[in-house]
Amino acid sequence: MKLALLLFLTLSTSPLLFAQYQYKIDLNSPQGEGKSYLSAIENYIPNTYNRTVSDSYIQFSTEINYTVHFVDSVAHLAGVPAGSVVRSKGQPQIIEKVGGVNCSSAEQICTNSSLPGNSSGAGIQELNNTNRGCLNSEHQSSWYYINIQVGGSLSFRINPSSSSDYDFAVWGPFTAANASANCPPVTAPIRCSYAAGTGSTGIRVGETNTTEGSGGTGWVNALNVSANQVYILLIDNFSNSGVGYNFDFNWGTNISTAVIGCIPVTLPVEMAGFSGSYSSNVNTLKWYTETELNNDYFEVEWTTTPGESASWNRIDAIDGAGNSESRLDYSINHYNYARNTINYYRIKQVDYNGQTRTYPTYVSIDNRLKSEKLVKVVNLFGQEVSESEKGVVIYVYDDGTTEKRIN
Repeated sequence: MKLALLLFLTLSTSPLLFAQYQYKIDLNSPQGEGKSYLSAIENYIPNTYNRTVSDSYIQFSTEINYTVHFVDSVAHLAGVPAGSVVRSKGQPQIIEKVGGVNCSSAEQICTNSSLPGNSSGAGIQELNNTNRGCLNSEHQSSWYYINIQVGGSLSFRINPSSSSDYDFAVWGPFTAANASANCPPVTAPIRCSYAAGTGSTGIRVGETNTTEGSGGTGWVNALNVSANQVYILLIDNFSNSGVGYNFDFNWGTNISTAVIGCIPVTLPVEMAGFSGSYSSNVNTLKWYTETELNNDYFEVEWTTTPGESASWNRIDAIDGAGNSESRLDYSINHYNYARNTINYYRIKQVDYNGQTRTYPTYVSIDNRLKSEKLVKVVNLFGQEVSESEKGVVIYVYDDGTTEKRIN
């Protein structure tokens, strides 16, 4: 299993910067619900950044220059007991970073030592009404597997490197054989914190709660774990600030007696690549696997409206190899795509026993007609790349407009 380590990045190239507009909403009657109010605002103003809440105000930033009147109206629609709204333009910010963010690319933690972490965004929104527990949604999220080698008491701390509001959830226990089939999770977490505030958060011995909302302390009770159990951990930066964190199992007088091991989590089918492109009136989808175990077939699904309530349509099924330990490539052409819009695709894998797994990563192909001439394609750090570059890229046209795409 190939695992991407989420680390701080130090780059010598110039990053791609975006304008930032900052809004501050005074609260007349906060009652400790600032974080919940901010989540409600996101239903009307998506992709907010640098979020902070207090007993007296809500503050966030956006790329779009919204009017004060509009923000005030949104606050009213969201049920916020709002007073005055103040807008200011801040310095340009880096609003996205590179790195894995989906459960399918979860990092396996192999040591009790402290490690640094960061996030590149929300990825595919994998939280829903069934599995989110105390959380709201993903903002800048990092997924992990924690494999227990020696049982005992498990504590951990998420310690932001500077002011940011971090939340987390833990699911399990699973085994190395079935953890991937439960990633993303399908049940509620066994530990969860959505506490407002910018300090450290985590699980430790002596706490009485196992879950807490925005009014919590940031700490819930430690876990008693056994050997060969696997837990899934989501760490989410609610502030969406790009600020990293240190992740510790042992700090101060808080010591985990459990020992973390590194037995690989078994993937029934290890998908290592999924991409899409348009050419000559056809959308071509390609993917490949590194390993396959009891793989009956793949289903390719398509929609034009991605999201939690999306309606996905099956367009074809491709036979799998059954069992394989070498790279295998697959492809399919989609001729009946929707014109003049963006088409989205995902893959569902089906075992011989009928068990299915829908991979959270999807690809988008922009089939909108454009009359502008494409000048260049750059990545999030301003470096020129090819149109087939994977990840988030920026298309720059000759009229000065830009377009962000996910390949």
